[in-house]
Amino acid sequence: MAEYTTIWEMKKEDLAMKEKLSKLAILDTLLAKKEPLSEAEEVVKLSMGLDYSYTQPSDSEEYGGNTADSGYSETEDLIRQDQAEIDTQRAPVQYPPQPEVEFGFPQTCYCGARPLLATSQSRNDPGRLYYTCANVADGDCHVWKWWDVAVMEEMRARDTHTLQLAEKVDYLAGMSDYRTELNKIKDLQYETEPKMVRVEKLVSELVYKYKRMFLSFKFTTALPILKTYFLFFKIFMASSSHYHYHNDDDDDEFETLFEEFFEIPDIIPEPKERKKRIFIERNREDGHMKLWNDYFSETPTYPPNIFRRRFRMNKPLFLRIVHRLSTHVDYFQPSEDAVGRASLSPLQKCTAAIRQLAYGGGADTVDEYVRLGETTARKCLYQFTAGIIHLFGDEYLRRPTPEDLQRLLHIGEQRGFPGMVGSIDCMHWEWKNCPTAWKGMYSRGTGKPTIVLEAVASSDLWIWHAFFGAPGTMNDLNILDRSPVFDEIINGNAPQVNFYVNGSEYHLGYYLADGIYPKWATFIQSIRLPQGPKNCLFAKKQEAVRKDVERAFGVLQARFAVVRNPSNLWDKNKIGNIIKTCIILHNMIVEDERDSYTQHASEFQQGEDVDHTFVVKRTKSLGTILGRRAEVRDRQGHQQLKEDLIENIWVKFGHLPNYNV
Repeated sequence: MAEYTTIWEMKKEDLAMKEKLSKLAILDTLLAKKEPLSEAEEVVKLSMGLDYSYTQPSDSEEYGGNTADSGYSETEDLIRQDQAEIDTQRAPVQYPPQPEVEFGFPQTCYCGARPLLATSQSRNDPGRLYYTCANVADGDCHVWKWWDVAVMEEMRARDTHTLQLAEKVDYLAGMSDYRTELNKIKDLQYETEPKMVRVEKLVSELVYKYKRMFLSFKFTTALPILKTYFLFFKIFMASSSHYHYHNDDDDDEFETLFEEFFEIPDIIPEPKERKKRIFIERNREDGHMKLWNDYFSETPTYPPNIFRRRFRMNKPLFLRIVHRLSTHVDYFQPSEDAVGRASLSPLQKCTAAIRQLAYGGGADTVDEYVRLGETTARKCLYQFTAGIIHLFGDEYLRRPTPEDLQRLLHIGEQRGFPGMVGSIDCMHWEWKNCPTAWKGMYSRGTGKPTIVLEAVASSDLWIWHAFFGAPGTMNDLNILDRSPVFDEIINGNAPQVNFYVNGSEYHLGYYLADGIYPKWATFIQSIRLPQGPKNCLFAKKQEAVRKDVERAFGVLQARFAVVRNPSNLWDKNKIGNIIKTCIILHNMIVEDERDSYTQHASEFQQGEDVDHTFVVKRTKSLGTILGRRAEVRDRQGHQQLKEDLIENIWVKFGHLPNYNV
């Protein structure tokens, strides 16, 4: 305990001594002042004097001013020491002199050398110019500044002169003696301000364009552009009013800056040799003559059967297509180039397109024979498909007319299905180059993306309805919801059909379909597990007749291999044009190759004996859209029609041995 007491007393004495020294320092400061003291300072001085009980010592010998026997020598020494210590603490800190920051273009480095321009190789600012010094490696402080920042500062300096000019204008506005000069200066100001804005924007764009040209283009191409910009900048600045505030030395420095900029060898890459476009002389005239002599001359090399096998159609039909395209489509019309040389003939272009559709190969497979390049052959294909759809789509991809329905209903009745207008089903076409983002939507089962084609075909394999473009993940029911197959019936635009089955009258035609389709009045499916001879005969007949659409798909794929093979195209619209073109050509071939377009027309032209089991009438808009839609989806009508068809087929074919179809 005694030790702690001793320590406390020592600290207490130390604090008292420090307080005393502080008061002595203050008192000494007050005593040393030569000016009269203020009232507050007098109060402090009196209180300090009472505490220390002494007065200011005199320098005279009477009071023992500087003698060694003076009683205040020790106190004065303490005061002087404390005062010196206080003065030392109050003295301002002396920092080493800093180099002055130069505004605008730096003229001299801190070391006295002339600044140089260099190119930045950093990741953030590649190719950006900056000022540096040749002695930068010695470790001392040297100039460093971005070139575009210096340019902007120089522009702001010129803008400052413009502001000064504006202040002068405001000053002269109040002086009547300078009205004329005031108007002139104001006009100059109005002209200068937009010019300065344009120049500043021009410099910013110049730096940005230079940076892009340095990274992406040949500098040799960009160099004349930059020189033009700088020349324009110089001329523009010379015409500006604030230009006269600068000296001629500034112009020399500015010109020197640009000359140094254009003479930098490090930023100019070596020019690359320009890649020449490949040109192949294919002798297209010889290709046309060879094609003509092989297939289209009076004595062709290849007979008609080989022509049909390679062109998928007879020669008259092909020439008819070529004639229509060359007459109505500009791309297939004969023309000449600038030197009078004939272009590719319509026969060459159409042959290239047909070969691509028929064999499904690449665009360059016809190069050796037809003498067309890959890109030209691909363009021929796109133009050919667009022309076929435009010229023949309305005729060969149409809805059944009343005459067509009458013929289809007659054929259906002969086959045991009165009121049938065809069979419906879907086909998948693989899309090899489907975009990755769409593969999940277009892939199912096998994992390969496909596009779905819904079609209706008759017994002669004519395709009456085609709906293409649905993703491969959709089944027949989902596609039916999107399909326009019943739109004309629901909208009241389809011809009216009346027919009798087993003594019952019906007003809607129907399609034969497989089991996935709904039980509507417009669909007739087979019986899954037929029981009894009647049901077995109906299932056998329905499945046989329903194969018409399957046969049509098979013939379409065999005739045009482009539909059978996976599609290599990226554009879905072009794929749709190809499938529509193939269907139109398929129907044209069907019409051309059957004995007669109306092969059963003789039965309608033998006199006045007309079969009254079915009647086709012109369109009459009866009822509402909702009523017709409900009639199409009538399940009770479907069941009644199916039972009548079972009885009708049994009556018509049940007496035949072994129920032969």
